[in-house]
Amino acid sequence: MDTRGRSVADVMTTDPVVLDPGASLEAADLVLRSTIIKGIPVVDGHGKLVGTISHANLAAHRFAESDRVQAET
Repeated sequence: MDTRGRSVADVMTTDPVVLDPGASLEAADLVLRSTIIKGIPVVDGHGKLVGTISHANLAAHRFAESDRVQAET
């Protein structure tokens, strides 16, 4: 692909899927599983980026939760 003279603005997604920080992990999982998106921007009520959520984040949470449950038994 010839990228000379082109900027990120020329190829970026202009209306990305975003989540609110209060969205459930189930909602994030549903969006990630139902699209080709690998990471979702998380924005506050003013549209300011506060982070991202990805498959890796959800998997890490699941493993940590599984370890916590096993430790309690």
